[in-house]
Amino acid sequence: MEIVPLSKTEDGHLEMQASINGITATFVLDTGATGTVIDTNKLSVFGISTKQDKIVGLRIGDAQTGKIETFTLDIKQFSIGQKQLKINSIYTNDSSGQFEPQVMGLIGYDALTELGAMLDVKNLRLLIPEDQNDIKEWLSKTTKNYETILMHKSALGFSLVDAQLGNNLVSLLVDTGTPELIFDETALTQFGFELVNHPKAKSVIAQGVELPMKVLKNGQIILGSRTLSDDFFTTDFSALMSAVNVTDKRRLIGILGNKHLAAMNAIIDVTNGKLYIGD
Repeated sequence: MEIVPLSKTEDGHLEMQASINGITATFVLDTGATGTVIDTNKLSVFGISTKQDKIVGLRIGDAQTGKIETFTLDIKQFSIGQKQLKINSIYTNDSSGQFEPQVMGLIGYDALTELGAMLDVKNLRLLIPEDQNDIKEWLSKTTKNYETILMHKSALGFSLVDAQLGNNLVSLLVDTGTPELIFDETALTQFGFELVNHPKAKSVIAQGVELPMKVLKNGQIILGSRTLSDDFFTTDFSALMSAVNVTDKRRLIGILGNKHLAAMNAIIDVTNGKLYIGD
């Protein structure tokens, strides 16, 4: 398999290089983004000036702040590593203030599924097979033992995994665009968990708007045979939670991000809907 290296930023995001319209640039690799996105403020870098159909995107926040105007873009070329993708339409919205200045946008689910790629979170690499048999061969030769957890693709295009939180069967969105596991504050309050204010932590949405965060101290959540124990952050995901739970009738209560994916030696196979957890 071709190996595309990733880098991890100080704040926990995974970055990679990709080429759009012949321009190679830095993007955040985000399994929680249903499509590849260029920041509206960076369109000129790729020689793009026109926007087409408008849709409503979802992000951190409530019914108002959690929605963002998103537009489709026509592109001439898109490649990752040595692979030229057939995608000729991606998206744009205003993600200013969310990432470092050199980041042009997000590589999303659309690109990963066309590549048939697997994401090795801990070892910071994107594995691109020639065909799907390469994945089976690679897994058979690895020295690690992997537990397979099925991911459910939501109606909105997100990859969800089932988990156990206390006595509650819940779902988490597998999202490498998020540094760690973060719960929806309202959902945890409804479950009766006691939260404490964090003195400094804030989540940032577009235009630099900051949302204060609370913490679930000494929390535990079970995925497959693994128990994750930590002080888990919470924030307002109500727009995203509401949209997914209405369409899928699942109890989505948070996002499973990079810190805890790496702790489980996780490999994400988006195309085949599998999350492999290593020993």
